[in-house]
Amino acid sequence: MKLSQTLTALSLATVTGFFSLTACAAPLSVQPVPRTKQFDWMSVSGWYQRHAADVALAEQGEARIVFLGDSITEGWDHQIWQEHFAPLQAVNFAIGGDLTQNMLWRFAHGNVEQLDPELVVMMAGVNNYLHNKATPEDTFTGVKKLLDEALSAYPNAKVILQAILPFGEQPGTAERQWVKDTNTLLQTLAENNRVSFYDFGEVFLQPDGRISKEVMGDYLHPNANGYSLWITSLLPVVQSTLGEE
Repeated sequence: MKLSQTLTALSLATVTGFFSLTACAAPLSVQPVPRTKQFDWMSVSGWYQRHAADVALAEQGEARIVFLGDSITEGWDHQIWQEHFAPLQAVNFAIGGDLTQNMLWRFAHGNVEQLDPELVVMMAGVNNYLHNKATPEDTFTGVKKLLDEALSAYPNAKVILQAILPFGEQPGTAERQWVKDTNTLLQTLAENNRVSFYDFGEVFLQPDGRISKEVMGDYLHPNANGYSLWITSLLPVVQSTLGEE
C-alpha cells in the first residue's frame, strides 16, 4: 500500500472512530452538572444557596416523603402543602429551572444518605425540552437515571413517578406530542415493583384539550387553582401508598 493510501485509510479510521465515540456518548440528560445558566428569577449563586438549604434539611434526617423535581414541584401552593403534605413529614427538594442533569448533580451532593423516606414523589424532564430541546428518548434516559439513583439511595422507599404535565395552550402542537411520547416511555419504568406511574395531566385540560389560564396562568406552571385540582388526584395516591387511606 502506498503512503498516500495508508494516510487516507488512517484518516478515515480516525474520523470513523470519532463519530462512533460521539454516537456512543451518554446524553447530556444523564451527565450530572450543577446549574450554570443565569435566569432573571434565579442566579447561579441563588441556585447554590437553594441547594445548600436542601442539604441542611437533608442532614436533619427527618423526612417521610421526599419530593424531587423542578419549578412545577417547587411551586406547590403553600397553603395546600401545609395542609396536606407537611403533616405527612414531606420535604420538597425541587428547584425551579432544573434539568435532569442538575437534579442528578444535586442528588450526588446532597447528603441523601441521611434520609430514609418511605416515599419519593418525583416529576422531571420538562426543562430538558424547554432549554435543550432534548428528545423523548434522551429525557427518558435522564429521568430513569434519577429514578435509579433514588431507588438506590432510599432502599426502603416506594416511588410515585408522575408523568410530565401537558403545557402550551393548544392541543396538537409539537410540545404536546413531545409530552405524550416522553410519558409513553416513562410509563415503562413502572415495571419495577417499587415504582408506580401516574399521569395527572388530564385534570388541567378542558374537554377540547386546551389549557385554561384559570389553572395555568402561563400554560406551563399550575397556579393555586391548578394545584387545588392536582392535589385531589395526587393526595389519595400518596395516602394509599403510605397505607393511610
